[in-house]
Amino acid sequence: MPQGQSQWGRAGLLRVLSEKSVWVELWGTLKRVHKDRRARRRVAFVSLGMGLLLLLLVLGIVYIRLFMGTGAIFLAPFVLPVLWWVWRSGKKESESKNLTSQRSSAESPAQHAGKLHGYLADLTLLYAVLLDRAGSERFLKETELPPGMEVTSRRTQMEVLRACGIWDRVSAKDREAIMMPDGAWEWERINRFATGIEPLRLLRWVLHLEFRLPTIGQQLSGDFSIAHEIVVEPQRLRRNTGMVEDSAVRSARDDARTTLLRCIAEAISRGYQVADDEKTAAWAKQVSEELSGNQDEDFLLGNELVSEASRERLAWATALANIRTNFLTDVLDWLDTGRPPEGPLESIFSEENDGVPDPQ
Repeated sequence: MPQGQSQWGRAGLLRVLSEKSVWVELWGTLKRVHKDRRARRRVAFVSLGMGLLLLLLVLGIVYIRLFMGTGAIFLAPFVLPVLWWVWRSGKKESESKNLTSQRSSAESPAQHAGKLHGYLADLTLLYAVLLDRAGSERFLKETELPPGMEVTSRRTQMEVLRACGIWDRVSAKDREAIMMPDGAWEWERINRFATGIEPLRLLRWVLHLEFRLPTIGQQLSGDFSIAHEIVVEPQRLRRNTGMVEDSAVRSARDDARTTLLRCIAEAISRGYQVADDEKTAAWAKQVSEELSGNQDEDFLLGNELVSEASRERLAWATALANIRTNFLTDVLDWLDTGRPPEGPLESIFSEENDGVPDPQ
């Protein structure tokens, strides 16, 4: 029952090494390298990458020195524009052929993809607004504002949805939540919509705002800034029409499902959750006993094994894994059909849920 990979090898090497979160995770990995084979493999991968980058840098310096030694460096101002013109001409010709091919089809897959991308961009904006509002409401609950200070979160968020033309398409439940006065959300609503950070992270990944999707255990903490930056600049959602490949979504969904099963097994074995039947109880006990304390095989929640995690952290990881599994299953259905779902834009947290844990 191996843990899902964090996609270290699925993105380009340079892009992986340029991601800040990779280095944060690497620090945690270094602290486990003496007892975890997975940690040693990741450190070896990063070391290889750094070695390749250093080798390329050295080769580049050597090449430039040799180039300058021949005197050909003085031709660069004339050669480079020609090379750029040739590359640009080839790119335009390729784009023209692609456009002609698309127009020749009565029902172009690109057209369906464009509609689906538009729907996902609008849904991302809705989640960003709701999460941004949850962050604002939490701040108001925990902070005493100075006299005369005006809160404008509600007005700003409504204006963004209207400016982007999706206010009238938002579900009634979500609209009602957004229209409530600033500071009027109770803690249950704040916690419920704050859990929307997981769908927002997934949508950002699907739309290529993020190029890599860490595992559940690497994303236990939330950051409201990923919502606020979209509310401030919603145009970034439509700067490109690319979407992640369905094979990557399927792999991430399967990883999340495996993590969910591991967390459920641990919860049942500890007595936090009641098994549906004796067979399920026996399965949970076997999984828990096999992985308990196993530094090389048990799943990681942050820098702790699932078998070492507190009840609160285990519940939070279970909730996130469940959300990711279900949400990516829906995304796969949309990608397979190439068509967005019908009906209003609606978050998965518009209805009350008594079982929503507090975000960690």
